[in-house]
Amino acid sequence: MGLRKGQKPLLAFYWEVRRMDGVPEAVKEWYWQEVKRLTLRSLFYWILIAIVLPVLSPLFKGVVIGPLPSLHWYINGFIVIALGVILIFWYAARMNRLDQELERKLKEGR
Repeated sequence: MGLRKGQKPLLAFYWEVRRMDGVPEAVKEWYWQEVKRLTLRSLFYWILIAIVLPVLSPLFKGVVIGPLPSLHWYINGFIVIALGVILIFWYAARMNRLDQELERKLKEGR
């Protein structure tokens, strides 16, 4: 995935925002609150996926889908990994949207 013409790498944009003295304090505070909220929400989801779901997997011992072994094997071996990868992509998409919103606010001068 390449950058569009004139587009800065995300990390460069982030550091530019951190160094800018002209950014209104309200915008900085808004961005930080949104990042914290997104990070805490992601942590909560990760705890559910990586800890709670495997702990509860013995409850699925009798659940069988067709000729496959019991579902509790798949929760620990595949479903947790797949949900973890989905969570990573979800977080990246949400963070990109948040950065675009920040860039829009900075261009508007709010």
